[in-house]
Amino acid sequence: MIKKIISVCLIAWALSSCSSIKTVVYELTSPLLEEHSFIKIVLIADLHGTIYGNDQTILIDKIKNENPDLIILCGDIIDEVYPITGARLLLSGICDLAPIYYVTGNHEYYTERIKEIRYELEYYKVIILSDRYVQIKINNNEIILAGIEDPDKALFETPDYDQEEIMEDVFRELDDIQLYKILIAHRPELIELYKKYSFDLILSGHTHGGQIRFFGSKMGLYAPNQGLFPKYSGGLYKHALSKTHGSLETHKGVTHIISRGLSVNRLPRIFNPPELVVVIIKPEY
Repeated sequence: MIKKIISVCLIAWALSSCSSIKTVVYELTSPLLEEHSFIKIVLIADLHGTIYGNDQTILIDKIKNENPDLIILCGDIIDEVYPITGARLLLSGICDLAPIYYVTGNHEYYTERIKEIRYELEYYKVIILSDRYVQIKINNNEIILAGIEDPDKALFETPDYDQEEIMEDVFRELDDIQLYKILIAHRPELIELYKKYSFDLILSGHTHGGQIRFFGSKMGLYAPNQGLFPKYSGGLYKHALSKTHGSLETHKGVTHIISRGLSVNRLPRIFNPPELVVVIIKPEY
């Protein structure tokens, strides 16, 4: 009887400890940034309509406290099961904080309302990176910010959509551009495709941290499209590039940051709190 009570208490504690947002900060360096400057990015992934506090105030306040230069929405912000209210509350609270960039996740496509979702996001001043890139200036740094659609575009919107072909057509020309380059891509399991290109940083979500983690370890139990004990469930990963890219002598490979996401309404999270990811990029002296 005592063992059962202890087991129940442990499970209850594990679940309750995974309902509040953890802010996770990654600091990176690059020789491509100007001296005495930095870029701060807030990465939001896999909200799935979750609402924190009254009117999303807990999440909004956490983002405001970071004072970001960029806000990245890395897919699955909107869900086919849960109301769009959580996304609307979030966007209304952060739309004037910093430029916001977005790529689709699979669940936005599952709604079968992808065009309406795009209009909704644009209403809140969100810039949609649909298989394209932009060159922007932040704190005296010119950078490239690129985004790709979720592959489920082929199932729900454009039957002949070929992500590999699109990436080659759009992003190959970046090889000889010596600027810091960021790719936003919802699905981390496609890293072998992404690292064929000259990106310095890739930002992803989709995995929900593996849902159940093992007492703080990096290992997760299950992730979509990877199955049990996924190789990429959340955190920071380093990869060598798949080929030599143009004349970029400063390029040392790619950093891949995978958010464990913010959803607490899809499946239980155990030892795996929802997270708000902050990425700070500084010059390398």
